[in-house]
Amino acid sequence: MTTLRLGLRELLNHARLTLVMALAVGVPLMSYFTLGAYHAGLLSRYSDAYGDFLVVQLSGSLGEFYGSRLPAQVGDELRAARVSLVIPEIHTIVGTTTANAILLRGIPLESYTQVEEYKMAAGRPLLPEDPPRLAMIGARLAETRGLVPGDFIQIRGRDFQVVGIFDVGTYAGNEAWISLEDAQTLLGWGTDVSVYMIPNGEIYKEGDSLPGGISVVRKGASSAALIDEWEPVFRLLSLVVGALGLAAAVALASILWRLAWLQRRELAILRSLGFGKRSLAAYLLTQGSGIMSLGFLFAGLGALSLGNLTAIRTAGISIQAVFDVQVILASLAFAVCITLAGTSVPVWWLNRLNLSTLLRSE
Repeated sequence: MTTLRLGLRELLNHARLTLVMALAVGVPLMSYFTLGAYHAGLLSRYSDAYGDFLVVQLSGSLGEFYGSRLPAQVGDELRAARVSLVIPEIHTIVGTTTANAILLRGIPLESYTQVEEYKMAAGRPLLPEDPPRLAMIGARLAETRGLVPGDFIQIRGRDFQVVGIFDVGTYAGNEAWISLEDAQTLLGWGTDVSVYMIPNGEIYKEGDSLPGGISVVRKGASSAALIDEWEPVFRLLSLVVGALGLAAAVALASILWRLAWLQRRELAILRSLGFGKRSLAAYLLTQGSGIMSLGFLFAGLGALSLGNLTAIRTAGISIQAVFDVQVILASLAFAVCITLAGTSVPVWWLNRLNLSTLLRSE
């Protein structure tokens, strides 16, 4: 306990240096914290796998987002094959820039509730008897655009009145839903659609191919493909953050070595009074932990502020930071690794010094 009190007192005696060092180690910690939160946000929104439905789409496309276009003939062939339920949908991205891009879904009003589970956050859902030019939008899109039921949202130059806002824990929270007929008219697709939703476990199974370059995939496969596209970016950023963490450990080791050197005679006296090598290790570890704890506090506050104020947005897709238990524990483990790496070298150096030499130092 004596060495612990001495270590904390030394930090207080050098309060300005302690604060600067805490900020220095807080930067890589905040980077790690923020990166982990955005990665968790990506997984929470786009890990969208459902076992009840399959997606019939153009091969090689992300049919649940964009890139697939199928003629009505495909739906007729599925029905002729005695598929019990065939639900046509349009999935695409509309807009002229990433700022006004919208994920658009055209849905058959009489059957769309059989495919997607959601709950209404405000207003009402679309109904089969509704007139044209009505939309229901995801909570994420409504928040981004500042829309409420009764407002109008512009989709490809046309005004659609928002009748409801739905909440769902997937990427669909970024979508605007309109009737299938409205979507076909808006896009000029005639009777074409993007995908056909069919039940899993009937005639077709995941991985099957149909004539004309059409494939059957699991619902949520497009989300998995999107995650795979983002993963190299997160891996690269993780390497950068790791390098920052290594630099922070080196800086921490340098500071602790300097503080220990300034107190080398006092530490030698403690050794001569019977304090062992473990006590001196505890002395430095206390200082390193104190600096890291303060840095972790700064990092957490900075990451929370950055995550709440900033969302990663691309064409119609947004990723919001999620600070769950796993992210917090991983960040804490990263902080512990920096602390141990930053204190191990000064501890090793201090225990190698000759005791009589330290006692003679001025």
